Amino acid sequence: MFGYQNTVNSSVTRSGIGLHTARLVSITLRPAPANTGIIFHRSDLTGIDTAIPAHIRNVSDVSLNTSICNADGAEIGTIEHLMAAFAGMGIDNAYVDVSGPELPAFDGSSDRYCQMISDAGIKEQSEDRRFIKVLKPVSVKLNASSSHLTPSSSLQISTKIDFSDPFIGASQYFYVHDNTSFIEELAAARTFCLHKDVSQMRAAGYAIGGSLDNAIVVKDGQMLNETPLRYTDEFVRHKTLDCLGDLRLAGMGIIGHMSTTRPGHRINSELLKALFSDDSNYTIMTGEELANAEEKVA
Repeated sequence: MFGYQNTVNSSVTRSGIGLHTARLVSITLRPAPANTGIIFHRSDLTGIDTAIPAHIRNVSDVSLNTSICNADGAEIGTIEHLMAAFAGMGIDNAYVDVSGPELPAFDGSSDRYCQMISDAGIKEQSEDRRFIKVLKPVSVKLNASSSHLTPSSSLQISTKIDFSDPFIGASQYFYVHDNTSFIEELAAARTFCLHKDVSQMRAAGYAIGGSLDNAIVVKDGQMLNETPLRYTDEFVRHKTLDCLGDLRLAGMGIIGHMSTTRPGHRINSELLKALFSDDSNYTIMTGEELANAEEKVA
């Protein structure tokens, strides 16, 4: 995990429906040079700058998804599941070409994105991987939601959720990020919603492309989907997946412990902004420097 940077080895293209826009779009992952980061391109736009770096400074919408936008107004939405796959499979650099304003939802998890990365292959690059190491506690609170970042020797996420519907209810999950944990624990966890919220979301312009094929829908203590849960605690695992994807908007991996209660894209974004608001909150280290520091502590 602390070694060299990675990109995808070759280009790979898939297509699917956007969860919120219901638009059929194609998405292509392409190799990128070391130290590029993740850069999205709107392939359907012309006459403007279509490159949108995946970074917290470019976040434009955190209502039911995470969207990013550049100075020319090129925007791409619902990037969190792909960003989680990049984080989970150790992809530091990639170009992402999308033929519309939103990424495909696929089945509501990161599974298809992980498969795309596997199909493309992973190529090790010559530059050391760099990380943001949390040095001091950082906290944010929004209504009933709260999130904290504290120093740690690895990326860890402690997630607590509490929903009124008894089928979801209250649960918690502790995730420790390593080379295999994302695929084994989080990648297949699907997005979800309460049936009573669907009409309100659609009236606001969201979830237009939502269906039982790309989201778990819960109503009065029951799941409306015919397919069973993939994990008994799939709901809190998906929230943890979202947190991992949103944290990747730091521009590189984070070494720290995120502890969050009732998380969402808005508070995830605010936590990153709070981290970057003070240079003394963090430092940037290479994987080799982190490994050497751990050896000295041990």
